[in-house]
Amino acid sequence: MKTKVYSVLALGLVLSLACACNKETRDLPAPGQKISVSAFLPEDTKVAAGDKEGGITWSWEEGDAITLVGKTSSTLSIDPGFTAKKATFSGKPVSGDSFSIIYPAMASVSAMDAITFDTQVQASTDSKAHLQYFALLQDIKSYSSFEFSPSWAASNGASFKQGGVLKIVASLPAETTMVTKLAIKASAPVFHADNGDTMTDALAVTFEESALPESKTLVAWFTTSWHDTAIPAGTTIQFTAAAGDFTWLSDLSIPAEKVIKSGCVNVIELPASVWYNTGRYSGGAGTAASPWIITKPEQMNFIKEDLVAGDIRYFKLGADIDMSGITGWEPLNYASPYDKQIDFDGADHTISGFTCDYPSYPSFFGVLYGACRNVNFVNAVINCSNNTGCGIIGGYGGTGDKHADVFRVHVQGEVNFTGNKTGIGGMFGQLANASLNACSADVNVTSGKNYVGGLCGYIGASTVSVENCWTSGSVAGNQRAGGITGGVIKEGSVIRNCYSLSAVSANFCIAGIAGHCNLDQKSGNPDVSTPGNVIEKCIAWNESIKANSVTEGDKSHYSGGAIAGYTSMKNTLADCMRKADLVFVEYSDLFGLYDQENASAATPLVVNAVEGATYNYPYHGKTAAAGATLSQVAQALGWPADIWDFSGSVPVLK
Repeated sequence: MKTKVYSVLALGLVLSLACACNKETRDLPAPGQKISVSAFLPEDTKVAAGDKEGGITWSWEEGDAITLVGKTSSTLSIDPGFTAKKATFSGKPVSGDSFSIIYPAMASVSAMDAITFDTQVQASTDSKAHLQYFALLQDIKSYSSFEFSPSWAASNGASFKQGGVLKIVASLPAETTMVTKLAIKASAPVFHADNGDTMTDALAVTFEESALPESKTLVAWFTTSWHDTAIPAGTTIQFTAAAGDFTWLSDLSIPAEKVIKSGCVNVIELPASVWYNTGRYSGGAGTAASPWIITKPEQMNFIKEDLVAGDIRYFKLGADIDMSGITGWEPLNYASPYDKQIDFDGADHTISGFTCDYPSYPSFFGVLYGACRNVNFVNAVINCSNNTGCGIIGGYGGTGDKHADVFRVHVQGEVNFTGNKTGIGGMFGQLANASLNACSADVNVTSGKNYVGGLCGYIGASTVSVENCWTSGSVAGNQRAGGITGGVIKEGSVIRNCYSLSAVSANFCIAGIAGHCNLDQKSGNPDVSTPGNVIEKCIAWNESIKANSVTEGDKSHYSGGAIAGYTSMKNTLADCMRKADLVFVEYSDLFGLYDQENASAATPLVVNAVEGATYNYPYHGKTAAAGATLSQVAQALGWPADIWDFSGSVPVLK
């Protein structure tokens, strides 16, 4: 009973034994006796309610069979001479105290549970030939006479399950001539993928014959589970119609809970007006529900054209992108007032070969306003000779009231600066209003100026947090250089759970984590100022921290430190560690490494005094145990295991 089907909504199926029987007792045939069961499809019984066309009518067809299950089981096959509404099935009887009947015949109920629905094939754009009716009647006391329906089951202490149908009626735009596939994607797993407990967020039907009728109406039919499927309010469902050179999309937001009912034809109608073309991208509409999908390098050039001042646009990578053939990259948002907001999701893909030498904020974004996440940049090169901040991701991460959210972004490459500007970094020049989490930079950063960092040149606002990040490569500058950042120059910023492997070099004010952390002030206030900066649970595991040159006995410059080179003594400096054999070379022979206790506004940092050294305010943290791995140290500090993988000697981000 598959598709030569014409009308079902609650299938009434009457089966009775051809031989005489006593319906008040279980008058069962003797073992080995052949039985004949008459099965009826009553004319007045619907199996699928809700279809405007009156439902689907199912009829018996050649090859149908049912399974009787008791202590034993038996397959009863359809006999010749059946009609659309009446058939006789023959086979061996079964014994037992309670029985089930399965249609179509299968070995067991578990086999019925395993029927899947997530991917289906339809002959043409209005064919029902692939639909399969299936049902299960359980816990009956006698199979001498019964009706295969919910009402009969309810009145006889039995249970009944039957599959349903989902019908999508899609009126497509006039220029559409064919559809090869209709896909349904929900914002959460809300569909039953089988008759068991497996849920999925996606259903799809492909069409063997893809031509559309003149009406441009696509009718897609899905067989659905024998479970009712509740789609919660607030769920977003996107329909995608693959139509040759076009990809049409339609977004449906569920305002109130919708139930796809078993035993029913459940109808969704999509008029032509709700479909939109993905245009020059590989999909999407630039919205939160449907970001533009980028799968080709040339599509990267469209991003800037589609950003809108004062609004937000959404992009998502659908493949790895090789940008080595794209030259003259103009950052996406480099001009004041920096109000082109973007949401860029790399979907764990890689952008390779990105280069930029634009005169203003050379980088991918320029000034990132919005979000960037789940993307890897490899073999990236930034060259800057102008007086402007730069980094692979942005010259600025946020600015003013425009926030940048950066999550699971990795950059690898080099940043070369020959201009006259402070604030150069592997990922950003400056973080001005940003949150960075689970990010990393394996970058060689070179600048002849101040504030140079592996992740960012400096943190320049109180609205900045950097957590669960790491750097490697090298950082080379004039002064105020650090493995994570060249410095923190505003109040209230946070650096937490970060490590650096970078080789850091500059003339002075060098550090494994942060170079200068005293509000960009020179002297006279590190022991009394309270910037409220936090450097907590960070680890200096650097290849080396070295001054560019050493002058024995020189006391005139900023100190350097394993964690912070020059810091307010009242910053929160807590639970930071350094490698036991850290290579640390200061600009003189007067300032060495030593352990320091945690510091805060209430318990200021204690430093070893060096007579005549005005700028002696380093923070070195404490020495890790000899032979300890970086992963062991991080675990001991309580870094979150849901973000970090500690299985190797060096932690990696999950």
